[in-house]
Amino acid sequence: MKKYLVIIMLLVLMVFPLTAGELMLVYSEGDVYLKDGGPWYEVFIGDMIDGSSTIRIGANSLVEIDADGNTLLLNKPGSYKLGELISRKGKVSAWSNNPVFKKFLSGDNSRSNVQTAVMGVRGSATATDDVEWLSEDSMIIDEAIVMIGDGDFNGAIDFLNQEMDLAFNEELSDYNYYIGYSYYMLGSSGRALSYLDKVESDYDSEYYPDFVVLKGTLLLESLAYKDALDLFNDFLRNDDFSGTAQAVNYLAATALNGLGRGKDAVKKLEITVKMNPSSDIGRSADAILKNM
Repeated sequence: MKKYLVIIMLLVLMVFPLTAGELMLVYSEGDVYLKDGGPWYEVFIGDMIDGSSTIRIGANSLVEIDADGNTLLLNKPGSYKLGELISRKGKVSAWSNNPVFKKFLSGDNSRSNVQTAVMGVRGSATATDDVEWLSEDSMIIDEAIVMIGDGDFNGAIDFLNQEMDLAFNEELSDYNYYIGYSYYMLGSSGRALSYLDKVESDYDSEYYPDFVVLKGTLLLESLAYKDALDLFNDFLRNDDFSGTAQAVNYLAATALNGLGRGKDAVKKLEITVKMNPSSDIGRSADAILKNM
């Protein structure tokens, strides 16, 4: 039992610990109320919150709280004692704060990769001689992807939001994914999760691997360990060999720790190392195992 407690503590070292001091509500959707010894009262973006208070969110609501530079997300209706949530998060790492995954999602050559992907789509349209295959929505998404590759995340968000009202229903997931991705890269986890929750993605989607890593890290931030693990397991049933699969195994170890399944978390870390010991993710997993 002790060795699994060590694993949990080592995972904590991957991020800065949260403290139950004064917190800030940096983003919210829906009904959000607070109680700190008196009656419930509504709170809004920018309000400071005492870490010992209780927060209540309604159905279809979402909250992002900043605690000394760390993020706590809540997207399930109910009442929560903030001190207990902060304590739980301090015991199990929220991996979206891990620079390994920020680097994984952005990519060292993201600009060239994005432009290559766009040209590949256009090349396919030319090869089939189907002029209508490249729809207006496809061109809008292509343009947004290039903005993202150039690091213009705010520009991509504004552009896609302006065009979304005219989008076909089957394209909405693409719009929501790239808006969510852009918000994540800007450090706005709450807004990112709000858009990613609207994405209907499967293994055939071009961005599905990144979607799994991105949404999975945000689910871990919101302490939704079972939802995150379900997402990771769905991915691994189709891909258990790629670089993304290694990242997903690593993230799954965190979800398993959050669910109190320490032995299973160890197995996931061992799989992660075996897949590629020399990668950043492989080395991170190996460091945890060696310090057990």
